[in-house]
Amino acid sequence: MRKDIIMKSTLYRKSISILKYLGLLVATILLFLGLNFWSNQLDDLHIQDVKIYNTFFAMENGKPTFYLYGKLKPTFASYSGGAFTQYNNSNGDNYGWNTSKNNVYIDGQQTHSPFGSKEVVFRIKSDSKEGLTLLNQNLYLTDHHHHKIKIYNAQTKTQPYSINQKDTQKFIKQNKLH
Repeated sequence: MRKDIIMKSTLYRKSISILKYLGLLVATILLFLGLNFWSNQLDDLHIQDVKIYNTFFAMENGKPTFYLYGKLKPTFASYSGGAFTQYNNSNGDNYGWNTSKNNVYIDGQQTHSPFGSKEVVFRIKSDSKEGLTLLNQNLYLTDHHHHKIKIYNAQTKTQPYSINQKDTQKFIKQNKLH
């Protein structure tokens, strides 16, 4: 009988140990999944978080296309985006870009992942149906806090962040654009 009690108590202790480890494993997995979900949530790109390296125009399928290259500054952020189209989120906010007669406002997004890419590339293609003539409009990188950076001046045909300021005039001349 004593042997039976010792066996049962040993089995009980082993069962409790296994349950503790399984509980710790499940808690760790749930914590990882929760952090992963939080870190991959899209958030507004904050202007102060972006360092712009270069901007330029290129022709794609016969249409002027604007490119912006940069890098995110914060450690816990990564870029999410690419070619921009206009869409509304569930709150009704516009994302991608907004236009007025003389201006185009490009909105970006980021995630909080420390492992994501820090490189930023925005590409926006001219589309007269959508009001994007690009070469005849000022271009701004904006965020939802109403901060903006002018990245192309339509009146002077200059780009403050372009590696070579003559790129725009040369591009217009080469492609016989107005």
